[in-house]
Formats: sequence, C-alpha cells, structure tokens
Amino acid sequence: MLQQAGYQTAIFGKWHLNGADWEKKENWTGWTGSFPKQQGFEAGMVTKENPHFTRLLRTNTQKHPGDFFSIDGEPLGPIRGYTSDIITDATVDWLSAKRDARPFFLYLPYDAVHIRVLAADKYVDQYNTGNARKDAYYGNITHLDAAIGNLLSALDSLQLSENTLLFFSSDNGPDVLQRWEATYFCYGTSYPLFGQKYQLYEGGIRVPGLVRWPGKINPGISDEPNSTLDILPTFCELVGQPFPPDWVLDGSSILAHLVEGKPIKRESPLYWQFEDPAEYTMTGEEYNRRLNGNQRKPRGTDPVVAIRDGDYVLRGLQSETFTQPTQFVMYDVVNDPEEVKELSQEKPKLFLSMKKKLIAKYQNVNKERERTAAEIEQKVSQLE
Repeated sequence: MLQQAGYQTAIFGKWHLNGADWEKKENWTGWTGSFPKQQGFEAGMVTKENPHFTRLLRTNTQKHPGDFFSIDGEPLGPIRGYTSDIITDATVDWLSAKRDARPFFLYLPYDAVHIRVLAADKYVDQYNTGNARKDAYYGNITHLDAAIGNLLSALDSLQLSENTLLFFSSDNGPDVLQRWEATYFCYGTSYPLFGQKYQLYEGGIRVPGLVRWPGKINPGISDEPNSTLDILPTFCELVGQPFPPDWVLDGSSILAHLVEGKPIKRESPLYWQFEDPAEYTMTGEEYNRRLNGNQRKPRGTDPVVAIRDGDYVLRGLQSETFTQPTQFVMYDVVNDPEEVKELSQEKPKLFLSMKKKLIAKYQNVNKERERTAAEIEQKVSQLE
C-alpha cells in the first residue's frame, strides 16, 4: 500500500510468516507469495525465524548469527556481532547510503529478547541481581534499547527525526512458562495482569507500545486500547492512500488520536483469536508469578477468542479446535486487570451485545480460514 503511495520499503530482521524452504531460491518468487519481496519490500536482509536459531552454526545465540538472507534469498553466512546491533547497523547503512529521494517505510522486527538471550558484557555487567540468567535477560533488553538509541541518533544526524513517525511495540506478553531449559532465561512479567504469552488473558495480549513523532505528537501516556492492526489504516490515512473497495479491515486509523487526542473510532471491537491456548499450573506470587510448563492441564474449555469493547473484554471458550465458542465470560479489565470478577450476570445487555459481535467475527474468520485452506490444498495438489 505504501509502495503505491510512492514510498520505498525496506525490512531488516525477523520474517516469520511462511514455512517454505528458504534454501530453494525458486521459492522466493514462488507460488506461496509469502516472502518479503513478494509482500512489498524492496530492500533489506531477513532471517527465517530468529537469527540465533541458525541453520549453519547450530547454536542458540544472538552473537555471530548465521541465518540472515538478502531480500533476494541469498544466504549471507555468519555475521560478526550481536543481532540487535547487526539489524540496526544495516538499517543505518541503508538510511545513510542506499535509500533514494522518496519517503520511506522501514520495518525492523528485532529478535531480542527472544530466547536464548545473549548480550554484550558491557550491558550485562550493569546488573547484579545474584542470578546470572536474570542479569543476561536484563542486559539483553538494555542492549536492544541502546541499539534503538543508535537508530534514533542516526535519524537525528540525517535530519530525519522531525519528519519520521516511529512505532515500537512488543508482540505478545512475556513467556515465563518454564517449558524447556532455555525458557529459564525469561524474566519478564505481566503482573498485575492475568496470564502471559500463549494465552488470551490480558497478560498475553496487552503489551507496551511507544509512538514518537516530534512536533506532531505531544508526549504523554494513553490508555486508549489499540492494536498493531491499526498501523496499516493509520499509515494509509497519513499518506492519503485509499483501500480497495472489497477490503475488510480489522484495524482502525488512530491518527486523530495520536495528533489530536481524539477517541479512536471503531466499527467493530478489537478481536483476538488463538486456537491453541494453554492452561498451566501457576507458581509464585506477584512479580515472580510464573506458569509451570511441565504441568499443563488437560484441555477443558479454554478461551480462544477475545473482543475488547470500551472497558470490557468478552472471551469465548471452546472444547474442540475450530468450533464456535460455546461459553462466554466478561470482565472489566480496566478496574479488574487480574480478571477476578465475572460480569455476565451483572450486565446482561452488554454481555449479549458483545456475544453477538464475537460470534459474528469468529464465523467470519473461520470462513476465511476454510477458504484459504482449500486454496492451499488445491495449489499443493497441482504442484504434486
């Protein structure tokens, strides 16, 4: 969409959107259409999962990764340094020497602080918690922070800061599940929210986000719920790029909220769906609260769908994958972030209204899933 509006586009970092064999060059222009260049990126370097889960070095580390590819699918081999610096340095080099006179869109999916974390000693040494792995985790965050600071400094030196809108967000709540050895490096917390990564509770889906546009956005804090799905319509409104008439968008533009402080207008509630949720035994209290990955509870009726409308979240529960939810619970997540008090009986009209919206959305998404699955099956059969 931004290419059509005259923007040059680049990506540096993790591309985790397809399961095709990256070693076969023909796949980069093949039938899946799921590689970065096929999705509109003109320049950059990408890794097929996390740079530290390498195919060449066979080690799990963010130091000297060996799984980056050019935008055309050429393996770049092991690269000296740490992934946060490598991604940032490549970005700064592109900004400084390789972009043209057009405005630009940059996507930077960093892999920090994904396990297994590793940071330079100068960042790890800033901490002394008594737990070496916790120090490594904190150092990894600090290393990422320093790398992004270098990116902002480059924008300053190139005199681009005043005319650059920057979004920064986590992708999901913290993984403190202790499912396997490397997850003991994870020391994030969603407290006082309930739940974490792999779950549709607030601790799994409510994450930090920052937006920066000097001179356009006043510094401050917003509690207005928004989503990364809002970025597409926001950017397109900003550059005046219309959508095809048959498009159905899940997000809404938040431009007026960012620059004028106006409430976000939505035609439908924010929506999340994850058909493989996980319920586990919980250990620890408050900031040390963790889920025990070795004690997964038998699948019962798990929350797989959630919608947010105002202060309220409604969750749909199912007992069988890809079936319409049969049970529903509602919480005021503003005043009850730990989701203790269920409100369906206290607010029956709101409950029924949100339930209707949730079911309609689920049916729509499931219809799209079935259509896409049928298309893929047909293409695979033709290839065979």
